[in-house]
Amino acid sequence: MAPHPHHSPSRDQKLDDGRADQRRGSASDPVGRFHVARQQGGRPIAVSAWRITTEDHAIADAVGGLYGGAPQLLDAGDEHAVEVLTRRDHIPVLLGGRGAVSLRMVMRGAGETFHVCDGTRFLEPAGARGSLCGCPASLAERKAAAQAGRGPTPEIRVDFRLADLPELGVFSLASTSWEFAAELPVLAAALEAAAVPAVGVLRYGLVEFTTRSGIAVSYRRPIVEVGRTQVLTQNAVRLAA
Repeated sequence: MAPHPHHSPSRDQKLDDGRADQRRGSASDPVGRFHVARQQGGRPIAVSAWRITTEDHAIADAVGGLYGGAPQLLDAGDEHAVEVLTRRDHIPVLLGGRGAVSLRMVMRGAGETFHVCDGTRFLEPAGARGSLCGCPASLAERKAAAQAGRGPTPEIRVDFRLADLPELGVFSLASTSWEFAAELPVLAAALEAAAVPAVGVLRYGLVEFTTRSGIAVSYRRPIVEVGRTQVLTQNAVRLAA
């Protein structure tokens, strides 16, 4: 992968009017995405700090200037063609209230989506929206059903702006972690109580432990902090020793 030429903008540098509108992004079309891992040979490989991908070279230059790391082109066909492997494990962010976090329970197979709900009622298709989905009431039961191939899994998304350069637009972080799904009520309460935009921090944490059988395990997890409330979010990125 060849490095992309890097230009570091100053904090108060204004984006030119013509490009700024294109870069603002939205929750449905973020200007970039945060990742705790990268794909290699079809498997997730943890990296040492936040990884950011984007389709916009100027966005890549800006985040590289802020957080370190030279933008690099990804293989052709990747949805977000430029990546920045930053040198930062914590990044200040601005979250737009409770709506900055969303949860869908989704079941897919053979390239098709069979089930999309919020845990209680269907979200898709439009004809079924609002009707009871039949999922178990507790998250533990939903997880058991999913592991048995009989139920959907969580798809969680957090949308935010960078506190250092909010004018770049909306970025997103996605997770399929059951642990994060369990913590969503705490995070939602923190966002409900905070002023808008809520000031937060995305941290890139490392967890290490040894199993009862003596196997050393480590994995990376995002940590979302809002005010004094800390919500741990664990992605399914594990490195078994």
